[in-house]
Amino acid sequence: MRVIEAGEIPAGVDLADFKRSVHIAAEDLDDDGALQLALQSAEAVVATATGRPLAPRAVEFVVVRGAWRRWWFPVLPVQELLALAVDDGAGGWIDQPLDGAWVQQAHDEPQLVLGASWAGHGVPGELLRVQARVGGADNSVVNRSRQAIFLLAKEWFEAGISIEGEEAPRLSFGVRLLMKQARYQRPCEVA
Repeated sequence: MRVIEAGEIPAGVDLADFKRSVHIAAEDLDDDGALQLALQSAEAVVATATGRPLAPRAVEFVVVRGAWRRWWFPVLPVQELLALAVDDGAGGWIDQPLDGAWVQQAHDEPQLVLGASWAGHGVPGELLRVQARVGGADNSVVNRSRQAIFLLAKEWFEAGISIEGEEAPRLSFGVRLLMKQARYQRPCEVA
């Protein structure tokens, strides 16, 4: 998965909420730059580990074509299908219409379905480029994801910069458990 969002991706969690939710020394509460960096990094880690980005973003997947008609996205939710293209064999892409292709079960087990009428079936090429808008608050796991982000950002902020020779801090049990509970795992890749 590659993020192709043209603009800046908004944060899925707010710095003010983070400050209210964790106990940090009073002298560190004014270090917004370091706190924001820890928060952004933690959000990226949690989004990757769970497959559930909190903020929507445009992304791109490259999938090997075959006889399949259904491909499961490795993240959820999928807000919309943006574009499809087939490789031209020379490093380029041939854009394909979206007619005859759709996303099914976008908030549960999102699948790209290529119906019989999809024009791309007749185009030769080994790869399919799928562009979609994914992510966004999923009410069933948003609180666990936010808590994991806050705990991880706090741990990283308090650990500071690692001094050479010291072991890098590991994810705490609570962070790992929260991410595991919120993790999306697609049931299969293609059908």
